Amino acid sequence: MNTLKESRKARLVGLSNFGWDDLSLLGKGISSFAINEVPYSLLDRRYEGKTLSLCLKSGIKYLAYSPTALGLLAREMKTADLRYPARKNHPLFQEPLFSQGLKVFQKVKEVAAEINAKPIQVALAWVLSRENLLTAIVGSRNPAQLPEFAQAGDLQLSQQHLDVLTNAGNAFKMPI
Repeated sequence: MNTLKESRKARLVGLSNFGWDDLSLLGKGISSFAINEVPYSLLDRRYEGKTLSLCLKSGIKYLAYSPTALGLLAREMKTADLRYPARKNHPLFQEPLFSQGLKVFQKVKEVAAEINAKPIQVALAWVLSRENLLTAIVGSRNPAQLPEFAQAGDLQLSQQHLDVLTNAGNAFKMPI
């Protein structure tokens, strides 16, 4: 990785899905990395705690993927949505997690209604407000969705709304 940086073929290098155990194995080499790409949403916060602390200390920012929990926090799910291959067998879309996730989505919808925004914008704004978050990757199968995503970057949630959402996410327990 350092060779890529030294040759100017890459300005920054990153990691993907590195938890505390993996990061700790890097030793002093950890300083070579700028980004850790991790799944991160109201429903998936497994990279908080020790991993977040080590990344903060080492200057490694998070690049969040799946910030809407595979769309569960983006909008109402239709039957066809649930058959989509990425969701079909994913634990978030199996009971009891699915019902628990829908409770969090309900809070996202309530906040969205209060501030005249869409749930996907609220879910993304919450992720983008988190400590150590550089950016988020949002998947889309429809280019018409892009303006909705982009507006989330300008959405500033109040501390009260952040607390409501964080508390709802805290009540959800994603198995590791």
